[in-house]
Amino acid sequence: MHNKILEFILLDENNEPILSDLGLPTLKTGHVPKTEKDLLRVISLGQPVNVINAFAQEFIDSEQWEWASKYYDYLVELNEAEQYNANLPDPIPTEDGTLIEVEPKALPTEPVRPAVRTVDEVLEPYKVTIFKLQRQSQIDNAVIEISTGKTFDADEQSITRMANALIKHWQLAEDDTIPWSTTDVPTGVMVECTKAEIVEAHSLATDHFATAWNIE
Repeated sequence: MHNKILEFILLDENNEPILSDLGLPTLKTGHVPKTEKDLLRVISLGQPVNVINAFAQEFIDSEQWEWASKYYDYLVELNEAEQYNANLPDPIPTEDGTLIEVEPKALPTEPVRPAVRTVDEVLEPYKVTIFKLQRQSQIDNAVIEISTGKTFDADEQSITRMANALIKHWQLAEDDTIPWSTTDVPTGVMVECTKAEIVEAHSLATDHFATAWNIE
């Protein structure tokens, strides 16, 4: 019966289970349980696909570890019941001389091991949520590069700021400058950008935004 949890127990140099004084295997330590609530938290943070997949695998492993722990408890209870039943006390006499048989302990029910699910199976209920969060993350962290080599934030707020700046300075010539904090300089440092550069940046940013929203 130990073979059923072989991957979860400590083995000696001969790959044999290390047994306790009760003759039971010793579970490995160090596993950190991962719950569905934990998985949902990682998904809600809009983490990259590889991070979500890795956490989903940890959640799958946790399901198996939870079963292994229950199975170990089952072995302990089974061992106690079998030892008790093997050494039942003699029948107990009553005042009228009849004998009362000592009832044996009922054997525990063996826990059924859950099927080992795939990452895709675990994440299937959250596919739409993951897609939306990742799309939003792609938009929020977007950066575009214009033909002059300058780079600009391309999130929704930055697109609005560029549009507002162009409206405000509509009367400027294409080569007139508008101070702008580009992404290729430290935060707060203003760069002299031409109106034409802002127009190009706004155009590329809105194109990226539209592309992100039409990802299938």
